Amino acid sequence: MEPLDQDIQRAEEQIAKMQAQAERESKFADEANARFEENILTFKHYFPDIYEKFVHFTPSEKFQLLVNEDGSGNLIDYATGVPIYSEQPIEQAKQQVQNNFENPILSHNNYSNLEYIQNETGFIHCDLMVDVGRQYNKTRQSLSVNRKVADKIPSVMIFGVGLGYHLQEIQNKTTSSYITIFEPNEDYFYASLFCFDWARYLKEVDESQAFLYLCIGDSEEEIYQTLYQRVQDVGPYSVINSFFYQHYPSVDMDRMIQEVKHNFHQFFMGWGFFDDAVMSIAHTVAVAEKNPAITTMKRDALPLNYANQPVFIVANGPSLDDDIERLKVLKEQAIIVACNSATTALLNHGIIPDFHVALERTKSTADFLKAFIKPSQRQKINLLVLNVMYPEVIDLFGWTGVGMKGHEAGTMIYQLAEFVSKRGVTPTLGYSNPLVGNTALSFFCNFGFKDIYLFGLDKGYISKEKHHSTSSYYYEEDGKEKYEPIKMGEEFEVEGNFVEKVITEPFLYTGKEQVERLLMSGQGQGTTVYNCSNGVKLEGSIPLRSQHILLPEVELEKKTVIDYVKENCFSHQEQEFDLTEFLGFDEFEDICKTMVSILDKSTTCREEAIKPLLQHLNYLNSFKNEPKYTHLFLLLQGEAWYVCSVLIATLYNFGDSEEVMPYYQDALNIWIDFLRKAPDYYRERWDRLSDYSFEYDYMATDDE
Repeated sequence: MEPLDQDIQRAEEQIAKMQAQAERESKFADEANARFEENILTFKHYFPDIYEKFVHFTPSEKFQLLVNEDGSGNLIDYATGVPIYSEQPIEQAKQQVQNNFENPILSHNNYSNLEYIQNETGFIHCDLMVDVGRQYNKTRQSLSVNRKVADKIPSVMIFGVGLGYHLQEIQNKTTSSYITIFEPNEDYFYASLFCFDWARYLKEVDESQAFLYLCIGDSEEEIYQTLYQRVQDVGPYSVINSFFYQHYPSVDMDRMIQEVKHNFHQFFMGWGFFDDAVMSIAHTVAVAEKNPAITTMKRDALPLNYANQPVFIVANGPSLDDDIERLKVLKEQAIIVACNSATTALLNHGIIPDFHVALERTKSTADFLKAFIKPSQRQKINLLVLNVMYPEVIDLFGWTGVGMKGHEAGTMIYQLAEFVSKRGVTPTLGYSNPLVGNTALSFFCNFGFKDIYLFGLDKGYISKEKHHSTSSYYYEEDGKEKYEPIKMGEEFEVEGNFVEKVITEPFLYTGKEQVERLLMSGQGQGTTVYNCSNGVKLEGSIPLRSQHILLPEVELEKKTVIDYVKENCFSHQEQEFDLTEFLGFDEFEDICKTMVSILDKSTTCREEAIKPLLQHLNYLNSFKNEPKYTHLFLLLQGEAWYVCSVLIATLYNFGDSEEVMPYYQDALNIWIDFLRKAPDYYRERWDRLSDYSFEYDYMATDDE
């Protein structure tokens, strides 16, 4: 063939290819536009907010939706500039799903340490956790680890939508009670509306009665906060034993997954438990009978010249030792707020705090205060506590102010009584746990102070050998350790405030995150917080070395400001109601009986067993926002979440679907037995105060 003929042939072939591609693109456009219309209308039904955002969405200039030779869609990856998929993306997605199911990433939480909990408090919660922990270990020792994705699983977390080709394949292989889909790139999700049959997928998920959560365009931090809030609202069973699936590689996606994995432990702690909730009611009733000054939480209660008074919140972290001399110099220029054991460190240096804040609700708080702070010293200090505090503590100081702690059975029954008696409901103090430093910061942010400085609020430690200020009761005068702190969980490193890394643990880290949530919330607006602590970095605060503090001149003496706070941010509320009328013993018994009836059914495999377990949890959840029953919900919530986390792990972590059942049933029977006994326990102990004591060798007296 002549060269000219070859050129003509190549040109004809090229033209034919271009025509074929044009035809494919035209056909794809018609089908894609029709698919978009059906999809977007389906989203209007199920997710109206997504419909509103994407019905007239305009993607960025980088957006390139391509058509493969097989007529399927493809998408240019923004990070690499090359197509995300091969020439056959649907087959590629099927193979990816198959590979992920053959080698799944499963979040297997380990509860093997529960069996060895020491029940020093005498709480039935501890006995219950030991029993289910022992059964968990028996299952663990008897069966091999389950590395398969069951036909029905509690949770699946899908990282990346891309064009959505994998979603239906996952749905075909397993159904999940809670499906969470993350896609940080809104353009990619928009493209999927043209390529994937969302209408079919959403209808199938709806028919399976699963809960679907779509996180589109969120950052890794926003996604973690969304998951955290869901756990608080729905329960940890919405994320526990998750099947993790990553669709496409990207830096953003990797960061997102690491953020979730790094903080996964926080989803499984801090829920309260049955004894604690019953105690919450007993203490609230007893505290209310004392008619204490209760905070009204009006942020506008302080005029500007009062709100400008600097506030020093002093916790007992190890870095307090570095700042104690600076505090001596500045003590008269700022309101000094000591967090429980930090008071002992300040007193040892001649600093009498203006406020002492206590959080721990057991009798041990009263024991500690009487052991380490003299009566004459306590009379010079104002006390701030929450309504669940051991009642004797209220009377130990010269003046006491009480805040209402949110998400507490005692608080809910108090607010119910207020509501029924047609009184205004006292607001709660948000973000006031899990550490006493959280309580102190929450109080003074809510009062409306503009400048707050944090000392010793380390939320961790640089050296394992030094866990608190050596000036506090934890240490002897010669610096030797006297009392060992309680550790809750494995240690890990996080970014420091003044140093690169700080050692922390889950409980302390939760305290850090609660500070950050407070500072981002409405309660934190208008307050500038300076972190002078050589501990963990606190987002939303300003790092500031204590030697660099320059306090402005203020118009008023701090005593004047303190007196104003006590008189205007608190009030004595004459009780016109009897809290005991709202205890709801019979209603609580009915709830427990119904939960037992849901659970007490014969099941032969894990796919059958998970349904009543989640059903009884959802039934309990239905009382969460019912004012008459919220305190009864809170009596069981923490216990149910703790125990059922272990039950789900027992059910899914070991063996195959059928061989695990006898072990699971034995663990479930422990929980059922508790539910049968709980109503009598509530009736018998609702008014019993804490008897957990702090062991000490002497009592502080004014004769010393």
